[in-house]
Amino acid sequence: MSLSNATIAEINALNYANEVFFLFWTFASIALGTVGHLLSIYVFTRPILRSNPCACYFLAATVTGLFVSYINLPLRLLQYVFNYDVFKYSNASCKILSWILFCSRALASWFIALASIDR
Repeated sequence: MSLSNATIAEINALNYANEVFFLFWTFASIALGTVGHLLSIYVFTRPILRSNPCACYFLAATVTGLFVSYINLPLRLLQYVFNYDVFKYSNASCKILSWILFCSRALASWFIALASIDR
């Protein structure tokens, strides 16, 4: 006796729900990320904070986060929802894109770590 009685229609419905959720979550993350990062850029470019070295690190982390919101999230959306993989065309493009995407995500954390070290 099998514990799994899922039909193909149920599996397809779950896959569709997963795609819709990922699509909604990606656009919500881009919208909220844009608002949050633009407000952070506005705050960290104030004349009072320009002389503070920690503000420069936080500004760099904000710009990196904006890059992640506009580059990483749409590429993942293309890959997971629309089944369009930009990484598969050549070895060189796969390596370069992977390096850019992973480094950009790590840079924001490194800038915050540098700000705490500088403090």
